[in-house]
Order: sequence, then C-alpha cells, then structure tokens
Amino acid sequence: MIFHPRMFLLALLLLVSGPAWAQKTEVQLYEDGDYEAAVQLCQQELADAQRSSAQQAQTLVYLAASLHAQGQVEEARKQLEILAREHPEQQVDPVRFPPELVELAKVIHQRAEAEKEFAVREAQLQREREEALRRTPPTVPLYMRPEALGLFEAVDRQWTLGGGVAFRRESLEGSLRALIGNPPAFHLQGGFVPGHGAWRPFLGLRASLVPGLKSYGAGPVVGARIALPGSWVGLVDLGGDYFFAGRDDRYRFAVTAQAGLGFDLRLQ
Repeated sequence: MIFHPRMFLLALLLLVSGPAWAQKTEVQLYEDGDYEAAVQLCQQELADAQRSSAQQAQTLVYLAASLHAQGQVEEARKQLEILAREHPEQQVDPVRFPPELVELAKVIHQRAEAEKEFAVREAQLQREREEALRRTPPTVPLYMRPEALGLFEAVDRQWTLGGGVAFRRESLEGSLRALIGNPPAFHLQGGFVPGHGAWRPFLGLRASLVPGLKSYGAGPVVGARIALPGSWVGLVDLGGDYFFAGRDDRYRFAVTAQAGLGFDLRLQ
C-alpha cells in the first residue's frame, strides 16, 4: 500500500473539524447567542411528531427564549401560552434565562391555571344544572282561550251568538260559555283534545242551564280544534242535550252546533 501524505492530511483534517460540522442543539445555539438559528431549529423540532413530550416542552422554552432575545415579545408570549396549556409541569429556569422571560412565563402559567380551574368549575356547574333539570319534572303549560262563537239549534233552527273562556292543559280542556239568546243559556263543558297536530278532535260532556226557563240538561259533545296562524284557534262542537227539568211546553232533547274562534294565551 502506497502512503500519500496528502490523503493523511485530509483524513486528519476531517477528524479535527468533524465535531465542528455536527449540528448544534437549540440549547447550544441559544447559549452561543445565535438566536435566529435557534428559532429555526426549534420550529423544525416542534414539527417532529416522534419527539417526546418532555423534548417538545424543552424546545418550546428555548423557542420562546430565542424569540424574546430577538425582541419578538408577542411571539415569545404565544409560545409560553402553548407551553402553559400543553406542558404545565415545565418551568422556565431562572438560572438559564433572563428575569423578564421568567416573570412573563410565571404570569402566563398562573393565568392558564386560573382558566383551567374556571373551566373545571363551569363544567361541574353545567353537570349540576343538567342533573337538576333531569330531576325536575317538566312544566306543563296552561292555556286560557277567550272565545267568540255562534250556536245553531236544530229544533228551533235559530242562531245565537255567545262568548266564553276555555282552559287547556295538555289534552284536557274545560270551558264556560254564555249564549245571548231569548232566554240566555249557559254551557259548562269538559273533555279531551288528543293529538298534537294542527287539527285535534274534541270529545267531552256538557251541562246546560237556561235560568229563564228553569231548565237544565246534559249530554255528549264531539268537535274539533283547528290551529290557525298567530295563536288563533278554530272551534267546532256538535252536542246533544237532554233536559231533566223545564217547562212542559219545551222539548226535552236538543241538538246544537257551535262554531267560532278562540285565541290561546299561555298562563304558565
């Protein structure tokens, strides 16, 4: 084998200068004052998903420190906020870093801890509110419905105007109506309004009182409630009344048809 002095010198040069060519860490770059290179290296390392949580935390510290040393205080603040949220256990060493950076990191860490505690309390309160709502039975609304209507009596074939007021809760409905006839009559009825659609049937019973004739009766009622725009309600009732008392010249059985309009008012 032939010995070449030039090759020997080249090999010796590589051995001596090799460590100088090796890539420095963010710690070395920061301590050397090469803050721009430290920022670039830190950003590259933060993009590496294979680095451990402890490594990422240290890189965030040195990235914030390098940015702060360059006068980019707001950018440094952003990195410290990420550090406080994602790595609250990581501290900024007061021996290695300037007091201004250490104090800034402390303030941001305290604020992040306060926000975390607030979020925990809010989540707990929200769970308690939801649990209270589950335990509290839902309020069933009560509606009052003023009514204006007309009544047609099949035997006499006469129309009579009247008005009244009805109360409804879920599928139960009761109403009191006064009819301005000759003589006046009063109807008290109650029943069921099943269903939840715009058109709902009504099934119930009615008591009738005609004070002028000293007559009273009762009978079944069937009808419908039709939801109209703006809380208006269409009313249709067909009823048959048997009168238990009254003048002998009056009929004992009456068939009536009532139709009108009402307006739903929610009371609770």
